[in-house]
Amino acid sequence: MTAANNTMQQNPSADLRNNLNQSSSLLGALDAVTQWRPFAVLVMTFLACVVVNATFAAMFASMVMSGMAGFLFMLAILMTFGIALVGINAAGILVSDGVWGRPQRNITDALLTSLFTSHRLLLVLLFEGILFLAYLLVLGVLLLICKIPGVGPLLFAIVYPVAALLTGLVLFGLLYVAIPLAAPAIWSGSTAISALVMLKEIARHRLIMAVVMSLMLGLLMVVVSGIVVGIVGSGVGITLSMSAGIFGMSMNFDGLMGLMGGSGGNSGYMWALGLGSTILFLVAAIPVFLVGMKGAAIIHHTAIAGLSLREAEDKVNQQLRAAKDRAQEIKTQVAAQAAAAQQATPKEAPAGLTCPSCSMTVTDADLFCGGCGHKLK
Repeated sequence: MTAANNTMQQNPSADLRNNLNQSSSLLGALDAVTQWRPFAVLVMTFLACVVVNATFAAMFASMVMSGMAGFLFMLAILMTFGIALVGINAAGILVSDGVWGRPQRNITDALLTSLFTSHRLLLVLLFEGILFLAYLLVLGVLLLICKIPGVGPLLFAIVYPVAALLTGLVLFGLLYVAIPLAAPAIWSGSTAISALVMLKEIARHRLIMAVVMSLMLGLLMVVVSGIVVGIVGSGVGITLSMSAGIFGMSMNFDGLMGLMGGSGGNSGYMWALGLGSTILFLVAAIPVFLVGMKGAAIIHHTAIAGLSLREAEDKVNQQLRAAKDRAQEIKTQVAAQAAAAQQATPKEAPAGLTCPSCSMTVTDADLFCGGCGHKLK
């Protein structure tokens, strides 16, 4: 760690001021609207999800009376979720390349990288969910203990303020660090464990900075949304008004209702209007989404600057190795105790050979029974 980083670690207020001064870098998120590759990936992802759902909808309609309908429904959900996850992660990887100073890769490389790393994001979010549920369980147990007669009110007077503050910190950590910065941590190329360590260190040392920058990113997205909606909305209004001659009706409310109802043989224009509206929605929504993705990557990159991530990760790995060694030790002890118990159990002597005719004891070498003369072999 450099001397500057050591100084920042020793002076948290200076570290906070330095990182807040860097929050102006969020304006760089506006560059995302000019990047065609992540835009194309998101469009292809949307179209792929539409095709998958339309295909399964047709199959579902033909098999609605069979037992395969439920299976097809679940398969459609899983495939749609998988396509959306891989596509959005690929767009995030393309957007974050510039944040980390990497040359932007092509679409194929981004999709392949996302295909083999998207599971890391699921693992991170699953682990965060388990930790939050465990926290709620512990909190519930503490509140149940506060119901003990006599000392319950005294315990509650202590548990209540501590739990309220701690719960607020946990929620802010989840809403502004753990959930929104989980994806950028994976986009940066981190493993699931490294991403969890990053998020933990950000929550410990840069929570306020992450909250402030997230709020600023939200305001930036609102501004971009207003500009995009103004451009698209004004264009839609003028274009629809000038299109009245094509439809043969006025573009007021009644005219639009008639067009949507297919009156006057204009059902084809209704489909065209729906398709055009979908395209306009993508053109308007995707740039705002890309700004949010790049802004999250910038927040993550800024928040981890100067943190001792290597030391924190090494500590976590040591704890994991210690837990693994302890589990192996317990397994070995259990196996040894089971073997000792098995050896202590008296074994029954094998039963002797007897003659099938008179039940007299014979040996394996006997050809005939010595009692009755029965032939044994």
